[in-house]
Amino acid sequence: MRAFFALTPPPSSKLAIDAWREKAFPHFFSPVKASNLHITLAFLGEITENHLDALSQYVDSHLNMQCFSITLDYVGYWSKPKALWLGNTALPREQLELVDCLQKAAATCGIKMQKRDYTSHLTLARKCHENPPAALIEPNFTFQNTELTLYESVSSPHGVLYRPILSWPFSPRFSF
Repeated sequence: MRAFFALTPPPSSKLAIDAWREKAFPHFFSPVKASNLHITLAFLGEITENHLDALSQYVDSHLNMQCFSITLDYVGYWSKPKALWLGNTALPREQLELVDCLQKAAATCGIKMQKRDYTSHLTLARKCHENPPAALIEPNFTFQNTELTLYESVSSPHGVLYRPILSWPFSPRFSF
């Protein structure tokens, strides 16, 4: 199975991002479905059931994360995959700690990930043959992250579906 770890915006944020995208970039041919919106933390590629078990055990024993917020506030474009995405200029310490933990988990479990610098992103659209003009409305979406999710990427005749396999809730953050 093709798998990846991600943060999933709450439904209200997914709908707000989808509505913004329709206003800011009205002419997309391949927008990502609102139900598929997520922030990738670690793309694992093809994994086996043994990998899945080992990853689950590793994350169970090493994850100790409190809920944290992310603000998506700029638009990016990658020409090779032809993808338009939202990013966050200020990466929370917690997000970077998660990325580091998941890279260690993959290595410990024998999963070879591509060596590249982490770019926080939420893909808005694919098959964008050129970098679109600047957004008509600047993005600014803040939401609370409450869990880590391991997804399976499933191809179908109707497009790609991201099916949650496992999730790990974060501890609530209390303030007085």
